Amino acid sequence: MSTTAAEFRYKTACARIVGRSHAQTQTPCQDYVSSRQGRDIACIALADGAGSRPHSEFGAEVAVRATIRFVCRHFDALWAQSATDAPGVARQLADYCLAALRRQAKRMDCRVEDLACTLLFVVHQGGRYLAGHLGDGLIARLGAGGQVEALSPPDNGEFANTTRFLTDASAVRHLRILRGEDAGPLGFVVMSDGTAESLYLKASGTPAAGAIQKLLGWNATLPKAKMEAILAANLEQAFARKSSDDCSIALLSAGLRG
Repeated sequence: MSTTAAEFRYKTACARIVGRSHAQTQTPCQDYVSSRQGRDIACIALADGAGSRPHSEFGAEVAVRATIRFVCRHFDALWAQSATDAPGVARQLADYCLAALRRQAKRMDCRVEDLACTLLFVVHQGGRYLAGHLGDGLIARLGAGGQVEALSPPDNGEFANTTRFLTDASAVRHLRILRGEDAGPLGFVVMSDGTAESLYLKASGTPAAGAIQKLLGWNATLPKAKMEAILAANLEQAFARKSSDDCSIALLSAGLRG
């Protein structure tokens, strides 16, 4: 891959809203989403706190911040290792996040299990991407040819209405690590299960391609503040109508510099 990091121009945008069910009970939004956008690397990450755990909104924030910090700092090493040892990458990331969650649990004087959350991320640098996914929600990818694919579909666990969490003993076994290369413009979307109810077609196992293409097209050209306002409006006015759950989404567009 001859494309260098300096040849890419990154755009990221994020939004989240509290779901109707949480608004009715005055429960805070348990989704957390964030991004890091630099000249030579960009990352988006999202976590959905477990609805049954008392402090999961704090766990979601801690996991997202720890993930962005870890994968951006160690991208080259993780990328190289993931070619032959994806489980080892999953172990390193899970251990790093769990250490951060344990520190948070100590500060809050609660159990680490009270901070349970899912995790999704994508990091891109120089034509290479690394992604990770634990739990429900969805990672979608827009390739250089304009085709949208489910890079990582939802994992709802062994039973209906269940999923996987970072604090589970089996988390590392289920933490998917994916990698790829693409020299052309592309985009990624990570979303919680609440948002996926609008942007993922369960019957066919495919993302809603038209909507995702439109969102990533806007993201590639609009200022960040305007794009995040559009995302928030769509979550509130459209996506929240299909789900009573919290809704969150993050976009990453990687375009070649002119």
